[in-house]
Amino acid sequence: MWPVERRSRLSPEREAEIFATVERLVRELGYEKVTIQQIATEAHISTATIYRRWNGKSRLVAESVRHREPPPLEAVDTGSLRGDLLAGVGPMASTAPDDHAIMAGIHNAARTDRELADAIREVMTVPMERAIETVIERAIERGEIAPDPPALRFIHELLLAPVAVSPMITGQHPDEEYLAAYVDTVILPALGTVSATT
Repeated sequence: MWPVERRSRLSPEREAEIFATVERLVRELGYEKVTIQQIATEAHISTATIYRRWNGKSRLVAESVRHREPPPLEAVDTGSLRGDLLAGVGPMASTAPDDHAIMAGIHNAARTDRELADAIREVMTVPMERAIETVIERAIERGEIAPDPPALRFIHELLLAPVAVSPMITGQHPDEEYLAAYVDTVILPALGTVSATT
């Protein structure tokens, strides 16, 4: 029988250290210029371990970003659709401008890097889509909105719009007041309900 190579085991603390190093390098150099060897040297980890654990740079970078900033709506359950949406998008207001910059840079790189695009979708986009589906399903069960609201297919994009588009148009990042108004006047009506505050 051939010997089986044991998969490297990293503690959560060790992974957090590696993720922090990856984010720092991406901030300083940009995604395209960061190499696996640089990450391995700075994080004091072998390149073999990186490839075994993350299969390369793209997934490692995607998981590093998600580790610090989980997708909105994950593990949120306030008892109401409006409450869930506000609790999910609210943290976006406290995100530092540098964090928005690194996300913009990564998504821009993903336009020409298929592996990075696939990693972002698997690690970040799909979990958020599932979380949104869960929030919507609970709202339907509570009778807050009708089953299969037509706007459901667009909610993922609508939830990201304030963070992705607003800074480009206004030069400012949305605060909690802006996001609450956005949920009340855009998201809830699109799903066929209205804010409890109106």
